[in-house]
Amino acid sequence: MALDSYALKIFDLILLGEDVCLAVNQYNSFKVECGELRKRYIVRNQKHQNLFCRLFTSRVATDFQKLFHVLDASITDMEWVVSLYEPQNRGRSCWKTANSVSPTVLVWSCVANIEMGSSLDDRIEACDRLASLVRHKDEYKYIIVEEGGVDSLMKLLKENCSLVAHIAAANTLCLLANEDSEGTIMKEMISTFIKSLSKKSLMRDQMQAADLVASIAERNPELKQHNLIQEDIIWQLVVLLSSEQSTLELKLSCSKALWKLAQGSVSNCRTLTETKGMLYLAELIAKKRDDLRYNCIMIIREITAIAESNNEFRHWAFTRSSQAAKAVVDELLGVIKELDDTKLRVAAIKSIGSLARSFSAKQSRVHWWLSWGIQIKMLQRKLQLH
Repeated sequence: MALDSYALKIFDLILLGEDVCLAVNQYNSFKVECGELRKRYIVRNQKHQNLFCRLFTSRVATDFQKLFHVLDASITDMEWVVSLYEPQNRGRSCWKTANSVSPTVLVWSCVANIEMGSSLDDRIEACDRLASLVRHKDEYKYIIVEEGGVDSLMKLLKENCSLVAHIAAANTLCLLANEDSEGTIMKEMISTFIKSLSKKSLMRDQMQAADLVASIAERNPELKQHNLIQEDIIWQLVVLLSSEQSTLELKLSCSKALWKLAQGSVSNCRTLTETKGMLYLAELIAKKRDDLRYNCIMIIREITAIAESNNEFRHWAFTRSSQAAKAVVDELLGVIKELDDTKLRVAAIKSIGSLARSFSAKQSRVHWWLSWGIQIKMLQRKLQLH
């Protein structure tokens, strides 16, 4: 456990204190001899003697001042650490006097609260505090890793507790993942999500994992490009979204996660189309469940936005012979023609407008709706709306 390392460090500090005490006792034991040595020191050149004595005295005084400063700081740190292990203080926000302790001890206090906090709220607060420290100064990233904070955060992430606690732990881990050259933090996090999203997991765990993926994708867009997310997470989310055994609540969570993963990511959008995701999305839109329908349309909206700006992806995903592309366009047209819901209709029209290059004017069935999409896009640009 991470706390074992703290115990060892405390033990080392105690041994160091004993060494200092021993050195002081030895000095007292030889005080007479040192005095005799001083009497026997003879330098004929008075000028040189004064200079030597001044340098010697100054050096010793400076060294003692440094020693006193280090000892005072160590005592303050030690009192802080010891207070964390006292039963009445467990879970207390000990960092409120953070200015008086070293960065390392400040990290210790947060990690100790993550491990031993008297309530889940205290542990969540400690996670948030670590994240705040990392954002404040890069130095804390290395200290947290060195002091075993990653293990404590991973432990909380895997516990059977609230989504809020998991999000707090995951957000801090994502900040630390940027300094992890070997990628072990992201690999372990993603493996946790993969396990939770599997068919063997409880539906409650599946839904919580999907919500957590959505949160990470939204808050840390640079991390959603990880190859394990593209290879495993997206596939599992699509499977759960299309499963008849999945509840509406689970499908809502999965669709939101896919929406956030698709935003601005060519590779994730490509994976979605490779897994027949668009065909499943068209089927779900046809079932007319408004919240789920909206999430599915927004996933398509992200895919079509990528297609509009990326010629290679557009030609690959929206060929005229593609059954999935045809099904998506048919459902989008149905939403535009049949629904009075402005939010859904606007999203559908924008998606159709983004596909304008994929269809010729001869395809009259979509041409009129394409012109509507183009007009809306021109109006948006004119008014600088997003």
